[in-house]
Order: sequence, then C-alpha cells, then structure tokens
Amino acid sequence: MGRIRRKFETEFKRQLIAQIEAGQTTIGQAAREHQISRSVIERWRVQYRKNALVDRPSNRERQLEAENEKLRAKVGELVMQMDYLKKLQAWVQQRKNADTSIITAKNWDQFRKPAK
Repeated sequence: MGRIRRKFETEFKRQLIAQIEAGQTTIGQAAREHQISRSVIERWRVQYRKNALVDRPSNRERQLEAENEKLRAKVGELVMQMDYLKKLQAWVQQRKNADTSIITAKNWDQFRKPAK
C-alpha cells in the first residue's frame, strides 16, 4: 500500500521556510523534525522566494468559479439577444413609420406597386 499523502497549510510552509531563511534551523533538521523530504522543503523554498507559495482554491471555490463562468456566458448571450431585439424593434418601427408617412418624390419608389 502507498503512503497517505499529507497536505500542509501555506502558513506552515511560510513559517518553516522563514525559520530556515533566518538560520534558526537547517533544512535537514526541519526535514527530520516534520518528517518531510528535503526536496519538498527545497521546492517550498524556491516557491517562497518567487512569491509563488499561495493557497490553492478549495473545491467549493473552484465550483463557484465554474458556476460564475457559466452565468457570465449566459449573461453575454442574453445581452446579445437584447441588442438584436432592439435593432429589430427599431427596424420594425422605421418600416411602420415609412408605411404611414406622406408619399413624396423621395419615397415614391417605396410605395409604388409593380404592374400586374
């Protein structure tokens, strides 16, 4: 059977690396004390120096982000539909106004019916 994979809080990682950086303990001592591989502590140290040692989002946060993306897509779709309907409404209103307007030389071709 494999070993159970342990997960460490970001704050614990920061404190451990801060102790190592301050010279309060060595990597070897920290590895023995906490039963963590030296390579894992070195990886945390590199991440700490690059300011990349951050908390991963929880399952709930990832779920909410996915839901948020779906809702944004739906809002975008609805905005596009509203824009289309507004343009259609303006076109219908323009056609209605043209049909009820006074016939002039400018719009004569529009109202002229083809010969049978």
